[in-house]
Amino acid sequence: MWNNAFKLPESKAVNDKEKETLDFIAGKIKKRALGGPAALVLESTSPVHNLGAQGLVFLSPMLNMVFDKGKVEKYTRLLENPKAVSYLVERLQR
Repeated sequence: MWNNAFKLPESKAVNDKEKETLDFIAGKIKKRALGGPAALVLESTSPVHNLGAQGLVFLSPMLNMVFDKGKVEKYTRLLENPKAVSYLVERLQR
């Protein structure tokens, strides 16, 4: 019973559309010469990415007034997926 009490669901593989979004984000970050610091921050905060995603869910009513609702949901899903964050870190380090 306790083996599954605090287990997170298995993360999905990153699809092509998500890779395109992550490549766009990595390009914007690298354009400003912040690839190394951004990769460091993403790797060091990996245990709390789910909390950050839940923070986006909590703030989504306010964020939806400024940003497109679909984009907020897309970034929330990407932040929840450890494989997507790993892909972004890999792209930032190249």
